[in-house]
Amino acid sequence: MIGVTFATMAEAGPFLELSRASQVDTQPFRIFQVPAQPALLVAISGMGKVAAALACQILIREFKVEEIVNAGACGALRPGPGYAPGAVFCIATAVEGDHEVFGEAPQAIISDGKIDWDQRAARLVTCDRPVFDSGRRQDLSSMADLVDMEGAAIARTAALYQVPWTMIKGITDAAGHTDRATLKKNLPMVSEKIGEILWDKLKA
Repeated sequence: MIGVTFATMAEAGPFLELSRASQVDTQPFRIFQVPAQPALLVAISGMGKVAAALACQILIREFKVEEIVNAGACGALRPGPGYAPGAVFCIATAVEGDHEVFGEAPQAIISDGKIDWDQRAARLVTCDRPVFDSGRRQDLSSMADLVDMEGAAIARTAALYQVPWTMIKGITDAAGHTDRATLKKNLPMVSEKIGEILWDKLKA
């Protein structure tokens, strides 16, 4: 059983349409099942680390999934055409960017998922709040290549339960102070690309 998590319906929509998934639960999260692949569940967690961790935990404990896949949008922390909107990466490591333990930054968690992605690998940092600040972007760039609001919490939860995890992330913006509108403009395109990549890998 594989459990796929998205933060929002906007990100999940193209994949749900391609897979013809149908909703099987609504509380505390919307859960969808793929008829062509019954061992594939999709959870819409809502945004943020707490929601993402809880959705991951429910997939593991209640639905007994044996691998977690997190998919969705992210911001770029690197300049250059390789990190332009629309670029899609698999995640090699994930770390929380706004969490410390006695003044020490947490260790990045290494992906141990079984899916063989064709995309380039990147490092991900996760923050509770969206990053639309050039100074904050610069600080985070020393930790990772991409930034989101859910990934590291999912990685941490999956690792706690010793369940393999993997992630596929698409860049919508450059995490700058003018990029809120850029994110909204690019989200449909990025979500479609992610949906196609996911379905190609996960379909029966």
